[in-house]
Amino acid sequence: MVFRISGLSLPLVGLLAFLTVVSAYSETYVGCSSIGAALAGDQVTATSIAGCNAACAAAGYTYAYFANPDSNSNYCGCFSEGPASGGNRDPESGFTDCGNDQSTVYALATDYNFIQCYSSPSSDDTTSQITNDACWDHCKTYTNALFQYASNHFNCICSNVAISSDGSAETCSRSAYFAYSHTPFSSPSLADRRRRRLERMKREQLVMNRFCPSGLEACKVPGSEDSFECIDTSSELESCGGCLYGSYTNATASAGIDCSILTGAALGGTTCSAGRCEISACQDGFKLVEGRCH
Repeated sequence: MVFRISGLSLPLVGLLAFLTVVSAYSETYVGCSSIGAALAGDQVTATSIAGCNAACAAAGYTYAYFANPDSNSNYCGCFSEGPASGGNRDPESGFTDCGNDQSTVYALATDYNFIQCYSSPSSDDTTSQITNDACWDHCKTYTNALFQYASNHFNCICSNVAISSDGSAETCSRSAYFAYSHTPFSSPSLADRRRRRLERMKREQLVMNRFCPSGLEACKVPGSEDSFECIDTSSELESCGGCLYGSYTNATASAGIDCSILTGAALGGTTCSAGRCEISACQDGFKLVEGRCH
């Protein structure tokens, strides 16, 4: 299925900025959630946490949920907002291992780095915030930001005390404080300018995600720099497994295949299924062997 949307363009500078921003952002652990939470997001194909993070960031999202309940199932849900205050679950093992029966949640658009979870940390500033992002923003002039999931809010602590010497490290459970560090800004004005820059970058990311409906990819149209097609590359015969002429939003995406011109394949004897060409009939003089015409 193909939708053609002509006349819509993103300035080259904006596109390059988007590609740079994705690689500059830090991937930061924010906890465990349910498998259902991952399924509620826009789904992309991924087989690992790192792959899910990369796919969601490339699609313009700021949060990624990955779950693999068994060897045959992987779920990667992309979101533009972080988890709800009451949505955290205890890890299955270790300090942060969410295991196979839960989703692992990462933030993709913050300069904060996850350190560890702690109990009873010191505080220079304690507040209640609606989201974890709001806590990070509130603590922008401090070295550390720590938040605790509560029933309908986040308990937020800002601190300049070295996290390694403060409090007791513990499993990242519902009652723990998730501790993060970053390079603080020396004045609120600098922090505000940086916050506005991050918000602008996030908006640029989200613009990329609005090009095509969920499940379709924006593909370049040959001969027209200002046009693209929204294609389901999982089933499109002439652009199977990716964009034949390149992705409009992801310069590093793998190119697709035109299944209709496979060597030896009969006219109408090919289909695209799950992003792979499948041959059902060959031309005279060719024989179908292990899915290929020889």
